Amino acid sequence: MSPDDLAQGLAQMASTGFELGGRADEVARDVRLMWEHLGAPAGAFEAAAEAVAKLPQRPEVPVADLARRAEMEQAFGIQPVEVELAAALSARELLQRMARMRPAPDTR
Repeated sequence: MSPDDLAQGLAQMASTGFELGGRADEVARDVRLMWEHLGAPAGAFEAAAEAVAKLPQRPEVPVADLARRAEMEQAFGIQPVEVELAAALSARELLQRMARMRPAPDTR
């Protein structure tokens, strides 16, 4: 897995965790477990925080089509775009905090 793929994966995992209603401690636990599973690479949280800005976004629609889009999203059970954006911001903030709270190096 390339460093970019890892960053994108952790960013997506954190954002999705918040979209699904996860609390910050739950999302952090899941992201940290995945990071550890992948070998605890240095700089991964910083890269993931930056990668949040590169996560796929929904295409823009004309203002005249917003109501129809909202109806369709609701019918299919898709979260409103505002929820996705709030989740992305929460993910970025969490990943930045995790980057600052680096674990002590293993000196065994």
